[in-house]
Amino acid sequence: MFRRLIYLTAFGLLAAALLGSTRCQNTVNNGIGPDGANFVTTLAVEDANGNAASSFSAGQQIQFVLSVRNRSTTSQTISFSTAQQFNFAVVNSGSATEVWTWSLGQAFSQIATRLTLQAGQTQTFTVIWNQVGDNGQLVPSGNYEVIGGLTCNSGSASGSSNSSANVACMPSGVPGSGNLAPSVYVSTLVPFTIQ
Repeated sequence: MFRRLIYLTAFGLLAAALLGSTRCQNTVNNGIGPDGANFVTTLAVEDANGNAASSFSAGQQIQFVLSVRNRSTTSQTISFSTAQQFNFAVVNSGSATEVWTWSLGQAFSQIATRLTLQAGQTQTFTVIWNQVGDNGQLVPSGNYEVIGGLTCNSGSASGSSNSSANVACMPSGVPGSGNLAPSVYVSTLVPFTIQ
């Protein structure tokens, strides 16, 4: 009896040690893994030739290039509720006053989609803006900021993490003031000037 008790105790301790050191696999990790953010999202502002620029003449085409890099060591899948996977918005500098949103006037299939990035892979999304605002008029000269990001379902990435942090995605429509903060799925606001 004593011998059996020792075996049961040893088995219990071994099981507890193994279960305690095993990571539970969670398919919803919000882009955060055990080594921090699984994704790095950046936005570049360029002229029509692809050269970095921060100042543009009135009516000159402006190119926005959103890059999302999987910095983890495993493939990561991001889910979207429609065929729209990204969005861009231009706001007046220092405010949340939106002047142009890329997705307005666009039509997207209402079928859910997924984007899988292999370890170290970068996906880019490029949009050219002709400086026409949502009102159909050329925007006036002034200082602006642009933000871009993935329109994923919040907490939609799957991989090898067990984090449950809530990380914001870019809205599929016009962003509000609460949607202008960067996350692993959304770039920082990038300033530029129209002269």
